[in-house]
Amino acid sequence: MISYTVKRLFGILVTLLLLSILTFALTRLVPGTPWGANAQIPLSAEQEAIFRQRYGLDRPVIEQYLVWLRNAVLLDFGRPFTAPELSVTELIGKALPYSVIVGGIACLFALAIGVILGMVAAAARNSWLDNLVTSYAVIIAAVPSFVLAYILAYFFAAQWRLLPSGGWGGPQHLVLPVIAYGLPVTGGVARWTRQCLVDTMSSDYVRTAYAKGLRQVAVIARHVLRNALIPMITSFLPLFPGMMTGSIFIEVVFGLPGLGRYFVQSSSNRDYPLVLGITIFWAVLIMLTYFITDVLYGIIDPRVRITERK
Repeated sequence: MISYTVKRLFGILVTLLLLSILTFALTRLVPGTPWGANAQIPLSAEQEAIFRQRYGLDRPVIEQYLVWLRNAVLLDFGRPFTAPELSVTELIGKALPYSVIVGGIACLFALAIGVILGMVAAAARNSWLDNLVTSYAVIIAAVPSFVLAYILAYFFAAQWRLLPSGGWGGPQHLVLPVIAYGLPVTGGVARWTRQCLVDTMSSDYVRTAYAKGLRQVAVIARHVLRNALIPMITSFLPLFPGMMTGSIFIEVVFGLPGLGRYFVQSSSNRDYPLVLGITIFWAVLIMLTYFITDVLYGIIDPRVRITERK
C-alpha cells in the first residue's frame, strides 16, 4: 500500500501541475482584459501600466507562470484584482464556509433520499414500485439545478411567500438552495444504489442466505450492503467536495456569498489570481477525495490489499 500511495500522490502532483499550466494559459488567451473602457475596472493608460507592473503582468507569460508557481507552492496565490485588500487564500477562506454549509447539507440530503429510494427499488425490483423509482430518478436527474431553483423560488417565495427568495440568514434561507441543489442529485444516487444492490443480490452467497430462511431485511442489512459498499463509495464520496465547493447556478440564483458566486465574478472580471486559486483549490479537494476513496478500498475489501501485495 505504501508504494501505491506514493504513486498516487505523485500522480496528483503531476495532474495539478498540468491543470495549473492549462488554466494559466486559458486566462491569458481569453479575449478581454481586466482594464479598459469596457472592463469591470476601467483604467487610463498610465494607471494600466502601473497595474501591470504591480501584478507582474508586464513580464513574459512564462516568467509570470513560474513566479506564480513558486508562490503557489508556498500557498500564496496572490491578491485578487477586484479585492486587493485580501489575499486569494483569505477570500477563499471567507467564502468557503457558506458553500460548505449549503453543499454539505444538500449532499447529505441527496444521499439519504437517493440511497433509500435505491434500496426500495432494489428490494422490489421489476415491480411497479421499482419502475416508479426508476422513472423518478431519470426525470429528476434531467432537470438542471438552476431551473429547479427558479421554479422553487417562484412558487415558495414569490407566489406563496413561505420562504425567502435568497440571501443569507437563518435556517429558512437554506431550505430552497438545499432542495434545488440536492434534489437532482438524488436521481443518480438512487439509480446507482439500485444497480449496486441488484448486482450484489444476484450473488450465490445471497441466494444461500435466502435458502437459510433469513428475511429480506436481514439479508440486505448483513450481506448485501457491505459488499455493495465499494462501488457506492466510488460514486458517492466525490459528491462531497464537488458540492461543498459551491454551485455556480445555485449561489447566483439565491444570492449566496459562496465560492461559486466568487468564481463567476472572477471569470467575468478577468480576475486571474482568483480564477487560478479557486480552480486549484477545487482540484485538490477532488483529487484528495479520490485518493481517500482508493485507500478505503483496502480497508473495506481485503481482496484489494491482497492484490496490491501480489
